[in-house]
Amino acid sequence: MQAFNESFGELDIVQLYMVICPCIVASLCLLMFFLCLNSKTYQIVDQFKVGGAISLFLLFIWVWNLIFTLHHESSWAVNEIGDVEMANLYYFTWLTVLNAGILMSSYVKKLFNSKGKPLMVVLWLAVVKICFVMFGSCCDILLSVRSQCEASVHGDATATFCERTVAGAVLGFVGMAAGFCAAMFRYVHPSPALNGLKLEAAMAAILTVLFSISLALITGIGGPGQSVGDLYYGSWLAFLASLGVASSLYSEIMNQERDLVSPASDSSEDDTIQGMAGAASTPYVSWEVVPAGSKNHMYT
Repeated sequence: MQAFNESFGELDIVQLYMVICPCIVASLCLLMFFLCLNSKTYQIVDQFKVGGAISLFLLFIWVWNLIFTLHHESSWAVNEIGDVEMANLYYFTWLTVLNAGILMSSYVKKLFNSKGKPLMVVLWLAVVKICFVMFGSCCDILLSVRSQCEASVHGDATATFCERTVAGAVLGFVGMAAGFCAAMFRYVHPSPALNGLKLEAAMAAILTVLFSISLALITGIGGPGQSVGDLYYGSWLAFLASLGVASSLYSEIMNQERDLVSPASDSSEDDTIQGMAGAASTPYVSWEVVPAGSKNHMYT
């Protein structure tokens, strides 16, 4: 007990929060799980004022735990520039916040009776979230090495590192702004015209090119994201997400152009059939359908 108190006393306030927060979240989740096993108590948990309030509380406290775990200097998961030092703590912190967000969104949808969002809105919002992680990681690194960046000389390794980090922050902000505008556009216009789709696809293609460049700047040798961490994953996910959006938009454009062409071909086929029928009903030629096997085949 004395050894525990000595070890416990060595923790600062952030590390103490990182220990207590998972215990609170685990206890509340276990309680909700057992309440869901009974039909009567499930009706209570299913209500927003009970289950929704608990999920909102869990999401709130875990987001703070995420910030402390991934960005504070006292964290056990990463070092001062975001490199992962304790993989289990790092990955499970991210998985828990994703799970809490999904749980909270289910209660919000039920509260407002909202239907599923269009696919492109979800994809663009994914780009926004990933670029936010990328932008925040670059800003956190710049704050951590600000004194070294100010003392560096242009052309040396430290200055290059700082410049590449600034470029990553700028690209992350551009991705957030573009993705948010595109998501709002798709939310207002779920089925835009062909010209709107082409403009949206062009923006997605430009973002894909920019994020491919950022991969070389950020995750390359000497870059701020060369080691595994938030910035490394954020850079790759930003590129993959923008590439997925661009490919989805390309497929949507191809389908819409195919739909524009198919009515014309259908009408031409109808005209051909009508022309054949008109030719068959002229006074010079008439057709009589005779049952199979009959010997009387008359053509007039």
